[in-house]
Amino acid sequence: MPLNLRNFPTTSHPVNMIDQSKARRLTLEQQFDWGKEKLPLEKCLGRALREDIMADRPQPPFNRVTMDGIAIDYSRYAQGQRFFSISGLHAAGDAPKALKDSAKCLEIMTGAALPNGYTTVIRYEDLTAREGGFQLPEDVKDNKNIHVAGSDLPMSEQPVIRSGTKITPGAIGALATFGYDRLKVSKLPRVAVVSTGNELVAVSKKNPAEHQIRRSNIYQLATLLAKEKIEVSLHHFEDDQKTLERGIQELIRQHHIVIFSGGVSKGKLDFLPEVFEKLGIRKLFHGVAQRPGKPLWVGRTDGCMVFGLPGNPISSLACLLLYVGPFIRKNLGLQSPETRKISLGKSHRFVPDLDLALAVSLEVDGFGSDDAAMPVESQGSGDALSLLRTDGFLLLPRGKKRYEAGRRYEYLPIDRLF
Repeated sequence: MPLNLRNFPTTSHPVNMIDQSKARRLTLEQQFDWGKEKLPLEKCLGRALREDIMADRPQPPFNRVTMDGIAIDYSRYAQGQRFFSISGLHAAGDAPKALKDSAKCLEIMTGAALPNGYTTVIRYEDLTAREGGFQLPEDVKDNKNIHVAGSDLPMSEQPVIRSGTKITPGAIGALATFGYDRLKVSKLPRVAVVSTGNELVAVSKKNPAEHQIRRSNIYQLATLLAKEKIEVSLHHFEDDQKTLERGIQELIRQHHIVIFSGGVSKGKLDFLPEVFEKLGIRKLFHGVAQRPGKPLWVGRTDGCMVFGLPGNPISSLACLLLYVGPFIRKNLGLQSPETRKISLGKSHRFVPDLDLALAVSLEVDGFGSDDAAMPVESQGSGDALSLLRTDGFLLLPRGKKRYEAGRRYEYLPIDRLF
């Protein structure tokens, strides 16, 4: 159910910045129900599963042969028999027929169900063919080259895959194995990504004026959303308050999430916080004690979550990963992933009392056993090209001025949203 918006403060600008941990927690507390849908299995990759998956049979469901060769009753071999004449051929997909003559072998193929009475399989390459049969070598072992029924998964009343799991390629194979041709998954939110600013021009514009830049941020943000199968519409508004009011009102009506890039700082043309208040979008917080992304604005209506990300490319990307991604994941019903931590590869000095999302590249440490996060040199949060050398962000908590190499911190890769 939507949160009771009357509990939110109404001041337009906070006196103090909110702590990052509190901002992340408050964002995750916002609940929306985007619904569920049933989709064909082949369309479910990457989606949030919303039903428990039960196995309808053990895996493997029969004693499965793992090598081409012959099957024998090992007791005859143990008694000294070394030559076995051939009783027939058994292929994958053939219904198994029980052993009738233990003095004979059965030629058998990989993937076949081992018939009752046969206890071991010997590979063709270990055999010597003779007229009408095979000579077996010494040191043959019992119970070889057999994938035992139920050894991967015995029958159980417990789910094999639980609701809230993100469907991976491996899960697709398991779901098909268990006979699920359609799945209940979370519906994806409708998302708009919006750039603001008179200096921004279309990506397709040839020879922009010296005072203009192309609208790159929204493509960077939209691509990460699209990677999670989320359909995104792209929009741009110039710095005109009336235009913003009309356009934003329509976007909020049509979308579950609206993400802005720019327009939330302290500049005289940063109209968005004022426009949000006028349109009745209730503020959760504005300003976070973090770098990059200090001007971040987050709020909501009954049906739409609004993120006002800073306009600098590194700031907007960091805030997308820190706030938007976890918010979407939570509201899709996905389980929280295990926090990934990586060692800082080089000591880093940072004096401001702010949480720092440090842009890093990953390198193998000196022992070749783990990744080490090396700080990426940049000219600040507006240096978009430094992202070409960046693998992710290492989250350094406030309260220190020097972060020593070798300490492990939470790591967010920049190539996936959640």
